[in-house]
Amino acid sequence: MITHTCSITVRYAETDQMKFAHHANYIIWFEHARIELMKYIGVSYAELERQGYLMPVLDVYAKYRQYAVFDETLEIVTTLPEKPRARVRFEYDVKNGDGICICTGYSSHTFINTQNKAIRPPGFLMQKVAAFF
Repeated sequence: MITHTCSITVRYAETDQMKFAHHANYIIWFEHARIELMKYIGVSYAELERQGYLMPVLDVYAKYRQYAVFDETLEIVTTLPEKPRARVRFEYDVKNGDGICICTGYSSHTFINTQNKAIRPPGFLMQKVAAFF
């Protein structure tokens, strides 16, 4: 299992009329956290794409427990519970400044090439992941 934590601060533009972070932003924060986890294990998402590997989203889920507000710093704990196969799943826990989990979720992805053909995860990614399992 691989776990990584990153921080984000809720921007004013991410809040709604009620002054809460709009629910759609959590999915964007999940993406940010996923890319940060990839950097943590030594794989640049941008380099992955330059080499012709794409990871489209198959599904994404979020369960909202509490709300975040403008200028609040959040911690996003991202977990890769299993080695990637044809599919890879990332799990997310969003915690507020008090350490309370305000949102949980996951995203599932697959690997394709630039011709939109399903492919195996790249070897260099699997080598990096193996060091953590």
